[in-house]
Amino acid sequence: MRQMLAVVGVLGLACAAGCGADGGPVATAPSPASSSAPSVTPSEPVGAYAPPSPARSAPVARTKPTMLSLSAAGTKYLQITRPYNVALERFEKAANENMSLTTLQARAKAVAAANLAESGALRSTVWPAKVSTQMRALAKADAAARPHWLLAAAAESKSEMADHVEQATAAGGKAPSTQIRQLLGLPKYDEKDYS
Repeated sequence: MRQMLAVVGVLGLACAAGCGADGGPVATAPSPASSSAPSVTPSEPVGAYAPPSPARSAPVARTKPTMLSLSAAGTKYLQITRPYNVALERFEKAANENMSLTTLQARAKAVAAANLAESGALRSTVWPAKVSTQMRALAKADAAARPHWLLAAAAESKSEMADHVEQATAAGGKAPSTQIRQLLGLPKYDEKDYS
């Protein structure tokens, strides 16, 4: 993962350094040797080059997202949390079936990715006041658990992985999922819904 970020970072820097030119001619200072000799290459007449003018765009109207109703919040909550819950159940199933380290690493990586997506979606949604504090707490618990899932995905042994999974569980703490479900009138969490 870090190697991928490093590659993306290097490519981004290369693009910024190489793609920043406006496409116009490059201005250079004359060298002392060339100032005494007349120029042999023809040059463009003054004013022949006109840099491209920036395109005009219409003003962008920014709308403030509207707060969800409790009913819509319940549906949105289930939609947002489903991928993470599925990833967690798949990881748990693989661990219980004593699957290979490689399989467990892939599942832990999927958990970390789903965790990141869930956290972002929870933070970007305007929740009803009744559950907004709990949603922020859940996003915070996700953020606390994520580094441990990434370490689990990079673990070199199952015992090392187990340590990181335990730390992820502890870092997530008592996430307010049960309370959120109650406040939104949703049924209790059932593993069968996600496996």
